Amino acid sequence: MGNSCIKNKINPGVESSVLNWTACQKTEYYHWWPMCESNENDMSNNLYAKGNALYKYDHLFNAKSVQYQRDHHYISKDSTRIDRNWAGFCNYASIMSSLYSHPKYDVVVKHKKQFVTFSPKDIEQLIVIACKESIKPNMSLFFGVRNNTNLSSEEPYPLELLNMLKMMCKNDFPFVMDIDKGKSVWNYPYDSVSVNKYKTCPLRHIAPDKGKTDYYNFKINSNGYPDQTQNLWGYVNTVRDKNGQICEQTEKWISECHPDFIWSKYPIEKPWNGMCKLNPEINARIVYEIYKLSLHSYSNTLVID
Repeated sequence: MGNSCIKNKINPGVESSVLNWTACQKTEYYHWWPMCESNENDMSNNLYAKGNALYKYDHLFNAKSVQYQRDHHYISKDSTRIDRNWAGFCNYASIMSSLYSHPKYDVVVKHKKQFVTFSPKDIEQLIVIACKESIKPNMSLFFGVRNNTNLSSEEPYPLELLNMLKMMCKNDFPFVMDIDKGKSVWNYPYDSVSVNKYKTCPLRHIAPDKGKTDYYNFKINSNGYPDQTQNLWGYVNTVRDKNGQICEQTEKWISECHPDFIWSKYPIEKPWNGMCKLNPEINARIVYEIYKLSLHSYSNTLVID
């Protein structure tokens, strides 16, 4: 991908600007659709809820997507699963947010003399289900290591994260980041990054008492999820011998929270096809046709014979 949207501006109050990048498109909010049914028939949270998009799809096309979703992607509020409170579709919602504009308008679908209206929220549910059919299967980037333990991980350290971001920001598209350094995974899409180096840090911390310390401030922003904006501080302390060679280097996060891993996917440049891998009762091509019409305020009736 090109770098036509990368911006490089120097802040005079900063020792040096290390990275300044903005994606060519802004992220938009997509719900993460948890699997746990905290409230019965919760249409605002569960994809298998009666009255939601899958229910409408089944009614129109005589499918069984609601049953499949419940059989394969359902967690009871009484479940003892460790991931009960965070298992959901945040990874797919983040992919769609980083690659595709959110549906904007209602679409009326006609099939066998029946008419069903899908709202933008309904269409969002369908395209989250069709996410795997909307991305290139053999292209992705992934930096970091997922922490599968109950202990918090300090990796990636500041310079590691900086190098990961430099490579990720060579792309035009937004990327996705797990912001939780613990076992749970909370993926969100990000569309701008600035990293600056300072001689001091405003946060309270115990500073190294020898060598040279450089402080790095990471500001990683999301237009679609502004509450998940990351403002991170870390330092790199370097001790050199009399010949100027590095004999010791220590990195540490000053911010209590920091990312676990970062990754990105790439959109396919043709209609989506096949039955959805997440729910094989749903036809990805139909979802694609509905989604495309939802981006325009005119001709919003789709006829499927």
